[in-house]
Amino acid sequence: MRRVWCTAAALAAGCLKPNPGFDVAESDSAGTGASTGANTTAVPTTTTTSPTTGSATTEADTSTATSLPVSTTGVPPDMSSGTTDGTTGEPANCWDLGLDAWTVEALPLDPPGGSPMLSPDAKVLHWRALLDNEWHVIRAARDDVTLPFPPGTSTWPAKDFAADYPAFVAGTQELFFAGLGDVYVMPREGDVWGVPTVAGGVQAFGGAQETHPNPTADGATLLFQRDDGPGFGQFNVGYNFYQVSRDPEVHPTFPDVAPLKVTPADPSFGIAACPALAPDGLRLFFGGFDSLGGGLGDPNDGRAGVWFGERDSVGAGSWTGLTRSDQLREQGFVTCPVAVSADGCQLTLALFTIGPGPYETRLARRG
Repeated sequence: MRRVWCTAAALAAGCLKPNPGFDVAESDSAGTGASTGANTTAVPTTTTTSPTTGSATTEADTSTATSLPVSTTGVPPDMSSGTTDGTTGEPANCWDLGLDAWTVEALPLDPPGGSPMLSPDAKVLHWRALLDNEWHVIRAARDDVTLPFPPGTSTWPAKDFAADYPAFVAGTQELFFAGLGDVYVMPREGDVWGVPTVAGGVQAFGGAQETHPNPTADGATLLFQRDDGPGFGQFNVGYNFYQVSRDPEVHPTFPDVAPLKVTPADPSFGIAACPALAPDGLRLFFGGFDSLGGGLGDPNDGRAGVWFGERDSVGAGSWTGLTRSDQLREQGFVTCPVAVSADGCQLTLALFTIGPGPYETRLARRG
């Protein structure tokens, strides 16, 4: 995946630039939830000349997965994070609580890594980490959504793919991730992973750099980010969001058709990045660099924070109710959402700086 830099780096960079929070070797101090930036270990980075769709390589590694649930029904996973309404006992729904009803806490990743992708029920977390100079997809599971995640275990050695934003779809037993400038999908058959394959054809995933795969819980729709948007202020590149659809019971990959552009549009922000789609496909958190200052000044002054929008159907290209969260932004950082639970009660966040600095992962709760 290409690492994008502006005057220092682009907004989406927490996800796109080399960052100590991602690029650290296995450490005895795992589980802090933050990086000091003092990494001195030589680590591999992805290259700007890596192939994109049409020429991407695949890896025929069939390593055994670690402790992943195997679906025998093919149905989507539980769509509740386990929170219940105190009066009815029914699963709670936090979507009506607003964007500033969050309690934010550290989200330690052990082993240290980045891109914490939360499952729809908020009980499973996947992220990527560098272990012994090799990228791995890490998985951790908890029985109770009120408890911290335990240390994770490697479920797949990602090797040259780097496997950023690893999103596991339980119903279809597939892992989506970003690597080599494209979005990949890898099936799981029994206890063995299949071969990573570019998730769509040349029209869907073309010559630009795609990242941030966001599959819906049924695996039928995939939203992703591409670096083909206009620049803004000091940033020499911008981003668009696109989506493609399929019947997962018929098609292992997405059709080779032009994707639907679903980039949120609002005069209040200059760059949209870091999409975090709800499992039902109807709600979207994303990072927005506010238009205040015209994209000039200190990019880490807290202007870049979390926005929200929703739509009436998965096939709709526009979002309504675009609103920024005053709470989910912090001075000295760029704040980007990563993944949200199906009931909207839990949201993972990445906080980073454009330029040298720390990278932190956090969990926001409401309800």
